[in-house]
Amino acid sequence: MNKRLLWLVSCVLICASTLWALDSDGRAQLKLVPAPKEVRLRDGGFQVGPRTKIFVLRGHQSEDRIAAETLAEEVADETGLKLDILGMKAAGKAEGGAIVLARLQDARVRRFLARNGLRADDVVGEDGYLLFSDKSHLIVAANSGEGLFYGVQTLRQLLRPDAKGLLCPAVGIRDWPSLEGRRVQGNLSRGAPPEFLKNMFRGTRW
Repeated sequence: MNKRLLWLVSCVLICASTLWALDSDGRAQLKLVPAPKEVRLRDGGFQVGPRTKIFVLRGHQSEDRIAAETLAEEVADETGLKLDILGMKAAGKAEGGAIVLARLQDARVRRFLARNGLRADDVVGEDGYLLFSDKSHLIVAANSGEGLFYGVQTLRQLLRPDAKGLLCPAVGIRDWPSLEGRRVQGNLSRGAPPEFLKNMFRGTRW
């Protein structure tokens, strides 16, 4: 894919849509691009503030660091807050109020998400992700680093300015690429250096 086509794709992502919209009944709803396959919006939300930390599962830190850094830079650009990125053991437990970038191979993560209506079944696949947030938890989980990266791009769209920093609405999301989506994602990422992928999404709300 040549540089001009990559630039055009980036412009489409940047200009595609706004985050919030109203449905036919006048109720607020999320408008995400690309639209996740399953979205459940709840009351409340997760506060991202000065004490918030980002946890990445040890053993996958080198692969998942891009997603964590992209998220941290987004928060810094929007609020000036510098979030720490920390490693976490598979058997460990993140402190309350932390953002956790997890792998679905972790049975405890799968059980927690399942209790909250998000099943890590075969349809999610390697490139899909689950995203859950409430007042105390903000978790993005996937089977691969690529899936986790896509989940973080959705999370970046969800974050909105708040008096204390940023707020992520309470939500449950399951998403996975369609066949055509897999082709597009493969073409975008195949051979592209990690820094390019990170910069491509930086500063966008899609």
